[in-house]
Amino acid sequence: MNAQQLEYIRIRLRSALLDDSGGTKGQLEAFSEHPPADKNGYTRHRMHKVELEGGRQVYSDNSAVYVMETRSRRQPLPPMKEFAYAHCAWRRAVLQLDEHQQAWLKYCYGWDLSFKLQTLICQHVWETYEKQLVSTRIQKRVKLRLISLVWLAVQDVAAKNWNDQYTEYAATALANLMSISRETWYQTYAAPWQALKGIASSLDEGALIEAQGRVGSHYAED
Repeated sequence: MNAQQLEYIRIRLRSALLDDSGGTKGQLEAFSEHPPADKNGYTRHRMHKVELEGGRQVYSDNSAVYVMETRSRRQPLPPMKEFAYAHCAWRRAVLQLDEHQQAWLKYCYGWDLSFKLQTLICQHVWETYEKQLVSTRIQKRVKLRLISLVWLAVQDVAAKNWNDQYTEYAATALANLMSISRETWYQTYAAPWQALKGIASSLDEGALIEAQGRVGSHYAED
């Protein structure tokens, strides 16, 4: 699959995973914007007096609540908007993928910053990288630094997918972040850094292709 086809899938996923649930107000939100006012700040001087039929007067702890009608139409809104319905096949396709693929697509193209999704992505990238180190022994200090690079590599790949003009981290900047010299970076960490980014890129491409395939099978069944 070429770059143009992958970018087409990215565009469709950005639309499908867009959260547009805040278009209308629910009843609880409407009431929260117009809370009842407490006029009984001084217990001996009640401020709100209500006159009932027959001339009898009573004191009320709270003022009358004014809330605008939450449903201004004679007919209720449809349960799903047309835009959301048009992209439901893509959302179903995403939900059929493996957890780490779902996490990547939701984070990268749905702008879902949930910590759980970030954890799933980092675990997958690191476990995949560890499989490449079966016959290689590395120091514990180096391993801890490599683990700290995982999320940075994920963000670097994701940012490049969001913005074509994104400038990748330079070796000097990465060395400064890790408090090591530039020479040490090139000797020990440059190759693992590229490997981590390659795993993240493979995760991106694989998830996009898999999602496209699920959408194609959905339309084939219909």
